Amino acid sequence: MKLCSLFVAAFMLAATGGGALGGEISFGAKAGFAVSNITETPEEWEDDTSFRAGFAGGAFLNYAVTPAFSLQPELLYVSRGVKSTLYDDLVLVELEASFDYVELPVLAKYSFLQGKDFRPCVYAGPCVAFAVGSELEVSALLFSAGVDFSSLTHTTDFAAVAGAGFDYEMGGGTLTFDARFQRGFTNVILTGDFEIDGSTQTISGDDFKNYGFVFMLGYLF
Repeated sequence: MKLCSLFVAAFMLAATGGGALGGEISFGAKAGFAVSNITETPEEWEDDTSFRAGFAGGAFLNYAVTPAFSLQPELLYVSRGVKSTLYDDLVLVELEASFDYVELPVLAKYSFLQGKDFRPCVYAGPCVAFAVGSELEVSALLFSAGVDFSSLTHTTDFAAVAGAGFDYEMGGGTLTFDARFQRGFTNVILTGDFEIDGSTQTISGDDFKNYGFVFMLGYLF
């Protein structure tokens, strides 16, 4: 929590410390969904992974350095994960891993068509994420269960974000839409063992990085 507080304080400082530039500060909220996967599955799992959809949303502020260029720190809750399979004594087991994060991206945003109601934009920046929950849903034949996966999930993730979207002046504020790609650089899954209904399963490997897309609609006040 202390590290999280330091990042929030840093974001607020970045947003307010440029007051001498005469830029405006706006606040907003957004919500949507994430479509996520990981770069590799454990050796014991099958390679035919599929994307998992989860909620994404939170609050953000925008500091206008110039009419076209701005800095946008965000505080988001994002549910990431992956779907895959493994075999337990020749029984096909379906897996759905969910990794829930509080994410803190800081984006450099450039908007086009200044002075227009509709303004396309592009942005990019770093992101740090803190895991707040991790679960593995397991189903096989008539059996299904949820397994706490926190002990095998890295507590932080560092990532790069890039995307595009648009702003549209509406109702005294600004409607926003963004579609972004995010690539993590930290192993989200750690090597170790976990149990499924009394049966011990092993995870081995070292290239389990988050990646995927996020789509969000928001409103800037």
